[in-house]
Amino acid sequence: MGENPHSQNQLLNQYISKLEIRFILIDNGLCPDWSREEHTRMRDCFYLILDGQGKITVNGKEFYPKKGDMVLLPKNSRVSLYSQNETCYNKYWCDFFATINGKSLFDIIDFPYVVHIENPDYVKSLFNKLSELRLKNDAVSALMIKSILIELLAIFLSFDKAKPHNEIQDDEFVKFINDYIKNHIHEKISVKSLSNLMGFNEKYFISIFNKHFGITPALYIKHMRLETAKYDLLYTDHSIAFIADTIGFSTIQKLSKDFKEYTGFTPTEFRKTFK
Repeated sequence: MGENPHSQNQLLNQYISKLEIRFILIDNGLCPDWSREEHTRMRDCFYLILDGQGKITVNGKEFYPKKGDMVLLPKNSRVSLYSQNETCYNKYWCDFFATINGKSLFDIIDFPYVVHIENPDYVKSLFNKLSELRLKNDAVSALMIKSILIELLAIFLSFDKAKPHNEIQDDEFVKFINDYIKNHIHEKISVKSLSNLMGFNEKYFISIFNKHFGITPALYIKHMRLETAKYDLLYTDHSIAFIADTIGFSTIQKLSKDFKEYTGFTPTEFRKTFK
């Protein structure tokens, strides 16, 4: 389109600032009536796949989601569902509406239909929190429902939509990088050390990395550290100081600053809110 990334980000920010989101319902389990011929979606919908096999066709594109995948079915999309057995997927599903000035968010901004989640337990905790909050009718719960739906949308938008889902999932480069960072997350990880491990010069490594992940190596490493911090805050009783030390942050202050920028919460606020 000829726009530079900065101006595109400004336009996206303007759109997102006007986002309105409305929760409809959430449920989980085995769907008793899975296979359906092509139909038009009446609401926006998320799936989190827990287990099973099947095929989903969205606007003519075929996908075979697996355990740990999230699926987005936008309102007005043409969707067909198929499985050789009627129960097919064990999953969470959530119906909602996301609009900007009365128009569907997904008619304005391109989102991928299927993404593979590196930390499905955390996303599952978001769905569980939605299920808990839907039974409450106070203002705080309503705001938290909206914040969780926005976080789920952000998960989709953070993926490189131009890259086919299976390419990301099967790519040995991506697997090596993710495994290495997870296994050395408590250490200082430099771009130079990663490029040496891959046998590339640094400039070429950065270009390949950006092609696969859509962001710089340094930012991706920081995001993986912060995602690990999220998990530890929710699923362990470790102190924030301990978490900071085990995921490679030099001080609690540094972790708190980066975590606040990344999530909108301090680590303490995040744990109190979502655990």
